Amino acid sequence: MEIIIDSTLDNAVERPAYFRGSGHLVFGFLPPSGFITYDLLRKYVRAVLSTKAACDDSFWRTLLVPITIGILGTSVNVVPLHCACLERNGNGLLIAGDSGVGKSTLTAALTQRGHALISDDWTYFSKEQSALVAHGLCSPIKLLPDAVQFFRELRELTPVISLNGELAYEVDPGRLAGSTVKNSSRPCRIFFLERTFRPGCHFVSYPPESLREFFEKSAERLPDELVAAKTVRSTIIRALSTLPSWVIRTGEGPQRTAEAIDQFILEGKYAIA
Repeated sequence: MEIIIDSTLDNAVERPAYFRGSGHLVFGFLPPSGFITYDLLRKYVRAVLSTKAACDDSFWRTLLVPITIGILGTSVNVVPLHCACLERNGNGLLIAGDSGVGKSTLTAALTQRGHALISDDWTYFSKEQSALVAHGLCSPIKLLPDAVQFFRELRELTPVISLNGELAYEVDPGRLAGSTVKNSSRPCRIFFLERTFRPGCHFVSYPPESLREFFEKSAERLPDELVAAKTVRSTIIRALSTLPSWVIRTGEGPQRTAEAIDQFILEGKYAIA
């Protein structure tokens, strides 16, 4: 990674973040006034940053580093996938599901019940000595404005426009009562979240082929030139699809759903009314 600091950018007009790709090249703009290019084939990053961006710890921690790992990770055998990861008693738990289904609010509720947070929204997978390892970054949990009804802590915060243009609370996990954070975990089970109008929380076994299809479709597109990266990602996804997995269909709020998951894990219940 090569970083160039250009003080003339300090007076540039603020613009929202955007990214464009062409083959194995990705070009992007990151506020405040940072331009960055990625060469996925050569595993090279070059960025021109304003002095403000270069000196801002939050910019590096919540924007530049997570985005770089997300874009470049697959080319260095780290596979980003759209799911959250938590850990309890040494066992990693993944929360997957379609966008907007409530994964982040459920993740926050699980941390309040004693689950350590590894990652929210995106988890980064690798293989170490043939074992799957899930990695997280020190990023805030992003909760939509209606989450304030479930978490009193949000009343002290103001929602902001996040990188994807959504209005959201960006919450340091330490603000949520009982929350702890870890860097990595070994995943042992997966829950695929679905919302329903039916009361209660109901668990149904999730077929491996359906789980594999979900992760393949939700992963970022890779250019044809990155043959090895595609192979690594497929290997990781195949390994994930062998883990015990369930669909949880819930008509309850995040705290009740988190309680149901804990009961299911501890007692093996398949339907909790």
